[in-house]
Amino acid sequence: MSVIQPTNATLRQCTINGIPFIAFDGTNLQVNFHVKEFRIFEDICKFYFTGQLVIETMQNSYEGLIGPTIPVTISFEAPRSDGGPTKVYTESFRIYSYDSTPISGGTDARIEHTLQLIGQEFYNDRHNTVMQGFKQIPGTSAAKQIHDQYINVRGSTRVLTSTGLIGSQEVPHQALNVKPVKAIHDILDRVVYASEKTGAPVYFRNKPGYVMSPLKTLIETAAVTESFQHILAPNLLDTMQGYNNVIHMRPLAPPGEAQAQAASAIANLVASKQFLDNKTGNIQTINAVSASSYIKGPNAARIKEMLADSSRGGLFGGRNLFHIINDFMQNRSIAKTGPGGYKQAEEAFLTALTYAQKYWVSVPLQTGVNVTCGDRIRVTFPIPNPNAGPNDKEKMKNVTRTFFIPRLIHEIKFTQGKERTVISNKGSTDFYCLLWG
Repeated sequence: MSVIQPTNATLRQCTINGIPFIAFDGTNLQVNFHVKEFRIFEDICKFYFTGQLVIETMQNSYEGLIGPTIPVTISFEAPRSDGGPTKVYTESFRIYSYDSTPISGGTDARIEHTLQLIGQEFYNDRHNTVMQGFKQIPGTSAAKQIHDQYINVRGSTRVLTSTGLIGSQEVPHQALNVKPVKAIHDILDRVVYASEKTGAPVYFRNKPGYVMSPLKTLIETAAVTESFQHILAPNLLDTMQGYNNVIHMRPLAPPGEAQAQAASAIANLVASKQFLDNKTGNIQTINAVSASSYIKGPNAARIKEMLADSSRGGLFGGRNLFHIINDFMQNRSIAKTGPGGYKQAEEAFLTALTYAQKYWVSVPLQTGVNVTCGDRIRVTFPIPNPNAGPNDKEKMKNVTRTFFIPRLIHEIKFTQGKERTVISNKGSTDFYCLLWG
């Protein structure tokens, strides 16, 4: 039985302004235009997808193809021979910007164009303005209402955790003359989640649709959609077992403390004992929710020790740290669901993310397309066995970690260079991974 090589990928469709492009296979040298490579980016910091498409045209055939907002559709698949599902991945964009570089002149006049692509949601936000008020409605319901009316292009909207009410009967919460996404963020930043102390809300698009959720809820409860194994075997990617094998993984450097007071802020936060009660407006004393309580992973003990050593005490940030729901527009007698100290817990959780370990993990496209941003994956990989003696045969041991995926890149390359060198390992998915468990 022949094996379809992991990373093998097929371009099913690529149209620019309705004109079909093909993937160059090294045979027809006189084709007027073809696809060289492309990338699709998914990110929990964005309510749209972005992409990059590299094409080649000849004889000035780009007329009517290259320009701002021109529609682009890309569809691809990564076939497999192990009985697993072959998914068709289709995405539509508009051209946001582009750069064109001449390759040759004369009779063929070859030009390479790098197109930066962006989702229609981006333009929906720019071309609309919200003028609405909301009375005693769950915050997520108000945010979803704005999204469905102005932003939604495809797919459903998942609201993973409900919130308390915003807007009093006498004084509604008002979104006046603001862009839709700004109106959504204003609401999500103010709400208190009924079942989650750490607000830290996210609003983003993934492959099934759109998601609104506290970040902590996603990191700890998102579905584990794929499992991968890093097997140190040189020819594994030529077998069916290679579909779930890690091509490579590497750690990411921490962001550093150069921006400033991060260390002192963390120290104060860990020992903070006070918060502003949004309902009464009074300073209250509680047991601190420290960043160290959220630290996960193999280096948790070391990081907790560092946080404990840095503790200096004191009120972190004073009154200005905390969001008062609807500022002064909300009647304080309206009951809020959730603890008054939610903002303090949110700061602790976001601080913990700064110290969590992060990796890039690259896998074949056959299994990479099964994962979307906001999912979790499991990766098993070998590390040196610290307990192995000089005569022990088992010098390595396998460990399994759970990673949250805030960002990923689907990448397919058909040719490279001016010579149009055909690439055999065409498709891969690169996961930006947050180690959390």
